Amino acid sequence: MRIPTPQLLGLIALASIWGASFMFIKVMLDELSPVEIGWMRLGGGAVLIMAVVAARRTPIPRDGRYWRSTLVVGLLGSAIPFFVIPLAEEEISSQLAGILNGAMPLWAAILAHVALVEERVDRVGALGLLIGFGGLAIVIGPGIFDLSDASTQGALLMLGAALSYAASAVWVRRRLRGVDSTLLAGNQTLLAFLYLTPWALAGGVPNPVDLPADVLWSALALGFLATGVAYLIYYWLLASLHATQASLVTYLAPVAAVFWGWAVLDETLGPGVWPGLALILVGMYLVNRPAAAPVVTSEGEAAEARQTSSAR
Repeated sequence: MRIPTPQLLGLIALASIWGASFMFIKVMLDELSPVEIGWMRLGGGAVLIMAVVAARRTPIPRDGRYWRSTLVVGLLGSAIPFFVIPLAEEEISSQLAGILNGAMPLWAAILAHVALVEERVDRVGALGLLIGFGGLAIVIGPGIFDLSDASTQGALLMLGAALSYAASAVWVRRRLRGVDSTLLAGNQTLLAFLYLTPWALAGGVPNPVDLPADVLWSALALGFLATGVAYLIYYWLLASLHATQASLVTYLAPVAAVFWGWAVLDETLGPGVWPGLALILVGMYLVNRPAAAPVVTSEGEAAEARQTSSAR
């Protein structure tokens, strides 16, 4: 099915923004700690998304089950990965981080197979998992079993962040079906910001005036653009495209991460990484191939589909 030109441009813009987030993090690591980066990112995103929620006058749920579930989503879907990804990028390039984040839909398929009866992995999906994880092993390289190697530790941390994203996605599908997607995004981002606040304050929050211009601009872009505006673009795409069409951003974001790392940070990938990236993309396609994907028809399904995106 053909994607209309405005939505196609939106997909490209969204993939570019989410791919650039890994580059922004790398720039910020020159002056900030991983927890400070995650905290600032969540703060900027929460301000923008909650402003949209307020403008829409979305009713705030009073159901205790909703808030208990959202506490888990805030932890798994934002607080943990937004801290762990900068931690990983202390040891690996932004390009490699963006590629390894592609493990998210692979992890999600495994967890959904266990937790969601209606989302069992079939034989083709199982083949996709084998191909995808084989590609990840190739990307990490022969040192994958050398846990004393700093780059291996960084790569495994990225896989852990992707696993946390995946667990959050499955939790949403299991416990938060039918909720307003924008409100859920705002609540989870705000709760994650509160989770990281004690840790950020304990280390001493830097004065923005003292930050170099490139770090300050990267912080603003990571919070407001990659965590705020990007979600709003994705909601629009989910409302106007089939879920399988919107999921194209999952395939484009790792490529965008490679581009931004090369264009801005002068990073380069070894020749062995490209076959691994190709296998990851093939595995992702087989796991989430069009024939097995649902159509988004409601805000609740939009929230679920948003959670399955691997691009952050």
